[in-house]
Amino acid sequence: MESHVASLPARRDPALVAPTPTAAFRVLGPLTLTTGADALVLPPSKVTCLLAALLLHPDEVVSVATLQQAIWGDDPPVSARAALQTCALRLRQLFQRHGLTANVIRTVPGGYRITAGPQTVDLMRFRELAGRTRAEPEPETELATLEEALALWREPMLANVPSEALHRDVVPRVGEERVRVIERLCDLKIGLGRDRSVLVDLWAATRVYPANERFAAKLVEVLYRTGRQADALTELRRIKEHLGNELGVGPGAGLRRLELAILRGEAPTPVVTTTSRPAPPTPVRPPAAGFVGRAALCRTLADRLRGGTRIVVLSGLPGVGKTALAQHVAGLVADDFPGGVWPVEPDATDASSPPTPAGRRLLLADDVADATLARRLPALLSPGDVLLLTSRPSLSALVARLGGWLHRVEPLDRDEALDLLGVALGPDRVRAEPRAAADLAALCEHLPLALRIAATRVLLRARMTLDEAAEWLRADPIGRLSLPGDPEMSLAGRLDGALARLGDALADAFLRLAAGAPETITVPGAAGLLGVDPARARELLDDLVDQSLMEEAADQYRIRDLLRRHALGVAGRRPTPDRVKGTLG
Repeated sequence: MESHVASLPARRDPALVAPTPTAAFRVLGPLTLTTGADALVLPPSKVTCLLAALLLHPDEVVSVATLQQAIWGDDPPVSARAALQTCALRLRQLFQRHGLTANVIRTVPGGYRITAGPQTVDLMRFRELAGRTRAEPEPETELATLEEALALWREPMLANVPSEALHRDVVPRVGEERVRVIERLCDLKIGLGRDRSVLVDLWAATRVYPANERFAAKLVEVLYRTGRQADALTELRRIKEHLGNELGVGPGAGLRRLELAILRGEAPTPVVTTTSRPAPPTPVRPPAAGFVGRAALCRTLADRLRGGTRIVVLSGLPGVGKTALAQHVAGLVADDFPGGVWPVEPDATDASSPPTPAGRRLLLADDVADATLARRLPALLSPGDVLLLTSRPSLSALVARLGGWLHRVEPLDRDEALDLLGVALGPDRVRAEPRAAADLAALCEHLPLALRIAATRVLLRARMTLDEAAEWLRADPIGRLSLPGDPEMSLAGRLDGALARLGDALADAFLRLAAGAPETITVPGAAGLLGVDPARARELLDDLVDQSLMEEAADQYRIRDLLRRHALGVAGRRPTPDRVKGTLG
């Protein structure tokens, strides 16, 4: 599809044609390097894969493991680390040949970073334009800005980049950003009564995204409303056949109702899409029922938020209670934010972000997966607003770059853990068996999630004493710290999710360390166990600390017992392949 859809004229963005020796890179199409009036479509190669991986995370540190995955996929060579350095050298040489002195590939601890900005990378420019429309009150201006953003696209995205990992994991996510912008553009045109123009957009969009029922429904509605009943029914047949043949599913309830209305000859539904954005939910004070402990930390966090610290990050291992802590503190300071407490999705490109009311707001973003998403969130902040994030990774680079405060949330102390058991089981029961209650809390490693699950399972066994409960849990702590029917109330499920986000290289390192390392892990010991040099071992250990799966003190590393037990179970179900040494090296 040319441009974003066939109806949009191809525009030449002056910000992407620089007269100085600064490169402009296009990733929203074939990977292209432009300098002045010259454009070079890069040939498929490992160097091209490296450049694409860096540009898809512009001006951010991209880890060695991520780059190796982008270049070699799941089966990197034993010499992958040295080969990656060679690719980086060749990329720098390519820049030098084209006189690109302003664009540099930097080697930084843990990976590489390319200097980039909206004037040099079309993806950053696209996001800048899409983000600009969130506060735009004039529909015509918003429409023009969205058209300018969509005109940056040239299909197919990264067609010359032979990276299965990028096309599987990153390209679809970027494509979803484009889908949301097209949807908003179509809503604006429908609201402005531009049926003829939006028909062209929707025809093209439904062919590029043939399984998107929202585009199909909009197209059918406009066709039917403009008197083209036969064409509307044809489009309904197309989407039904595609869903059935390609996905093995039927159309959703909305399309079924629409088809029935057309077959019955009912009057076309009046246009309800307007040029204004849907009203967001009324801000409410987050619930904090059953919250226990962390009084000093809550006071510190509340003071930070009230004092206007722009970004506050709460990180920590799965199940440590980051979300509950954030919600509780938000409730404590809600009266200090007249604009309200607003939950926001981690993907800040969503057009339905909170509006800017009179008064500063507290924005809550829960379980932010990585720095790529986190860096988009500050764009939502108006003057005086504060952003409170929870995340398993530390997001330390975000705080260092943009300013703020971060805190690694630790498990509860002994007394707090007993208080939490008392809330769940009843204080009399805990006081009656203090030693057993302490044993039960220790088996849960004082993790709030584990404590709540254990208490719930004990409540279901009314005749079980706490001493018997502790012995029962000791026999299989990972298997028994789970409640049926809710993956979120499963310690193993939370840990599986954390491992899945690591990438193969780091996950394999964690599993091998958990299986073979002693309780106290040193850099030389990890290097020997993983078969890598000490510098690489330190990188892997530090990455695991950053992901909250390890703890570090005085150059010694430790894996918590519950995490180690879970890792042993995972390793038993998934034999570590022989290639892991090459992956880590």
